[in-house]
Amino acid sequence: MNVVIRRLNGLWHLVVGSCQIRTPFLATQDRALVVSYARRVYPGAKIFQRD
Repeated sequence: MNVVIRRLNGLWHLVVGSCQIRTPFLATQDRALVVSYARRVYPGAKIFQRD
């Protein structure tokens, strides 16, 4: 499974397949926090980061 982390409309989003999931983190917060969140929610997924 591939998970893409994107910054969109002032929030971080996770894109999983064709679904875009809004996270509770603001775009001004640290990206590492969002990566750790994605690893917890989707264990074993490949995490890609895109701006």
